[in-house]
Amino acid sequence: MRYRVFLDTNILISGIFFEGNESRILNLPEINLITCEDCVDELHRITRKKLKHLGDRSLELALLELEKALSDVEIIQRAEYRAKLDAAENLMTHKKDIAILASAMSAEPDYMLTGDKHSFLHKQDKKSSER
Repeated sequence: MRYRVFLDTNILISGIFFEGNESRILNLPEINLITCEDCVDELHRITRKKLKHLGDRSLELALLELEKALSDVEIIQRAEYRAKLDAAENLMTHKKDIAILASAMSAEPDYMLTGDKHSFLHKQDKKSSER
């Protein structure tokens, strides 16, 4: 059985540009990797912002590396998860990640990997952790 694993933007950034567990995850042949259009857009935005000081050619190479890494990743289109936005909003405390959760809900992966634990706490869990 191949597991379907949804990857948040920070996992993709770490996996593509750095050595470590995230890069090993991206290279596991026994799992199907999933992300969404919002993550891909954020990934491009962050890459351009963080690497712009390297110059045009280096930035172009980094963006090519992104595309190469994403070639094996299933990308959920916004139209597919738009209907899940309200349900995701009811679960989230961090508005920026509503679309990410909605896309993961739509994709129904076996696992979701993110480094943003604070963003994906259920509203009730967040209240409990603040006490």
